[in-house]
Amino acid sequence: MLQVKSVGKVYEGKVAYRALTNINLEIDKGEFVGVMGPSGSGKTTLLNIISTIDDPTTGEVLIEGENPHQLNRNQLAQFRRRELGFVFQDFNLLHTLTVEENIVLPLTLDGVRVKDMREKAQAIADKLGIAHILNKRIYEISGGQAQRVAVARAMIHQPKLLLADEPTGNLDSKASKDVMGMLGKLNEEEKTTMMLVTHDPQAASYANRVIFIRDGKLYSEIHRGDNRQTFFQQIIDTLSLMGGDDNDFSSVRPS
Repeated sequence: MLQVKSVGKVYEGKVAYRALTNINLEIDKGEFVGVMGPSGSGKTTLLNIISTIDDPTTGEVLIEGENPHQLNRNQLAQFRRRELGFVFQDFNLLHTLTVEENIVLPLTLDGVRVKDMREKAQAIADKLGIAHILNKRIYEISGGQAQRVAVARAMIHQPKLLLADEPTGNLDSKASKDVMGMLGKLNEEEKTTMMLVTHDPQAASYANRVIFIRDGKLYSEIHRGDNRQTFFQQIIDTLSLMGGDDNDFSSVRPS
């Protein structure tokens, strides 16, 4: 579904900075993959290249066999809107709009009929447990609810790939657990392919496997198996072997 082939990234400047070196990675359809590493390891750069926000210096990214970096500007905008879903740490919601208006924004840009938009918004809001707040403004809801709205907006057009960058970064532990449980459920039920960049071992423990990056290179990867508690401990152990600043990683235990 997603292939990252020999991807490297160098930022030019007075002193050139190599953010990624020879990254090879494959994600199968329906997989839920976490990406972890210390600050400055290159994980957000990798996410930005996959999401077409940034271009690779070397190598290529293929999404279902297509290289989106070769599309022209209009084609790329359409590709992002239709094939990719994005969830960010700071929600990126529009405060002047209602919850429902935020959710249907991607469909509005594609000219979908209002009746169809409302039906789709209702269906996904029911699934994510936010149907009762559809008419509220963003400033009237909690952080956990706001992140659910952001997930609903990212999922409403049924993207092939959902990309999440620190989606629990601004949430307390309960809201974080709720949002990650919801993403895990969406992955299982909708078979949506997901890639999650996170500092939080608890959030990462919801993935099927976790890839670790250090100094712009792939460091290791581990697979979940049946027990999330055991997987969480393996994540903690791998992070401690990698080193890095203790403040880089949250140490909340899963429950």
